[in-house]
Amino acid sequence: MVGGKLRHVEKLVLSGLELDARTPLSRLGRRIRKSQQQVSYTANSLAEKGVIRGFYALVDYSKLNVLNFRVYFKVSYINKEKYHELIDYIVAEPYTSWVATCGGTYDLICTFFTLNPSRFNKLLKAILAKFPRQLQNYTVLTTIVVRKFGRKYLLKNPSTMPEIIFGGDRKPEDVDDTDMRIMDELAEDARKSSVDISRDLSVTSKTVIERIRRLRRREIILGFKPLVNPRRMDYIPILLMIRYHNITPELENGLIGYLKRHPNVTWVSKTIGEWDIEISIEAKDTMELRNIEMEIRQRFVSLIQQTESIPIYKNHKKNFFPRFLIERYSANKK
Repeated sequence: MVGGKLRHVEKLVLSGLELDARTPLSRLGRRIRKSQQQVSYTANSLAEKGVIRGFYALVDYSKLNVLNFRVYFKVSYINKEKYHELIDYIVAEPYTSWVATCGGTYDLICTFFTLNPSRFNKLLKAILAKFPRQLQNYTVLTTIVVRKFGRKYLLKNPSTMPEIIFGGDRKPEDVDDTDMRIMDELAEDARKSSVDISRDLSVTSKTVIERIRRLRRREIILGFKPLVNPRRMDYIPILLMIRYHNITPELENGLIGYLKRHPNVTWVSKTIGEWDIEISIEAKDTMELRNIEMEIRQRFVSLIQQTESIPIYKNHKKNFFPRFLIERYSANKK
């Protein structure tokens, strides 16, 4: 089933889930003045159309003393079977967070969570060794901080969408095995009920509810979001990569402030490497994308040295919890 432009009620439900994907549908219905049955039907319809592909928790990996590395691969295509083998292998890797196919200069984007640069280097070299004919060229970026603005273009009042900031220079928090397993469950399905989580973890539902509240208060879990395929609602997603020159804090802050207010910018990431900032943009067509890119370049001509546009074709994985921490914690307990 193909997607298309969203109906008014679909936009209302999706925007409500963008604000908090874990909110009960009855509460969401009251907020948008629709019945729970209509909200449930609409959410299921969005899933059937492929607009919503799931729900995930935003976990601040830096609070878990974890680093974030982004790798852009140029893939030498051999055959379809080998290509899918490569993607399946990277998706199954517990150290990967985001895996997406893309266009332009690169073919595949992968985000890795690791405890240190040495471990990341070993992971990358192992993947390159396993697929030597397919992965010959790549670019590595170190993520400093991510600012998630959400899909403000869905909202009647975009200012109600809160900015979520994660990464950066944060003090690591102590979490135990139960906290980690709860985050792991929510990272896979942010709408999974406390009762179902408690059953899987052999704890009480009251414990799960209190643990989630505490993780929210400590800002380890920063929110809950739907995993959306914008192409299924006739939006085109791209990453706009920018390299700076003549950078000053005032110029960069001006750019970040402008991007934060722009309805089509869903997140930005400050990085170290070949590019200084990644900008996620979703637009209705190529002309709108072109206009957005040109406006950014013209407004900040004194800051921007070079840009590159990378279309995003498909998200194969998006999970903000570093799953390898569970294995590491269990090993340390033995």
